[in-house]
Amino acid sequence: MEENKEGCEECTCGTGESCGDNPMNTSEEVIELLKEEIQKLKDKSLLLQADFDNYKKRTIKEKEDLVLNTKSKMISSILDIDSELAIAKTSIKDSGIDLIISKLSNWIKSQGLEEIQTDTYDSDLHEVISSAGGNNIVAVVSKGYKSGDKVIRYPKIILGDK
Repeated sequence: MEENKEGCEECTCGTGESCGDNPMNTSEEVIELLKEEIQKLKDKSLLLQADFDNYKKRTIKEKEDLVLNTKSKMISSILDIDSELAIAKTSIKDSGIDLIISKLSNWIKSQGLEEIQTDTYDSDLHEVISSAGGNNIVAVVSKGYKSGDKVIRYPKIILGDK
């Protein structure tokens, strides 16, 4: 056999060691190292996939929140008009106002809003603007609405004794 530059007669790899004695060159150890590397890459791939799935879920939720907030702001201004029409109805007896209120009410329902009940007082759902010493709702100043579980506008009420 040829002698390499390190003086090893059995090896031509240039390490100076006998290839048969080098523990890094046994096939079982190489296989084991490759299996470890494959497992590391699989773990990294799973982490990246989970991160990407979380990113997709987060962006979908952010988009839904953005749409709901934009819709809430737009509808809130329309609900103010609804309240003003209800006040106008009490002082003007005109069938035209009734028609406008009816159409507006139908549109509000078509947007997925439902009116918050004002039969019994609930401190979590009602905004008290005046209290005359009772715990009963005596007047509703403006209606409140919710979309699903989210309150768009709290009803403004007056409390008192019935």
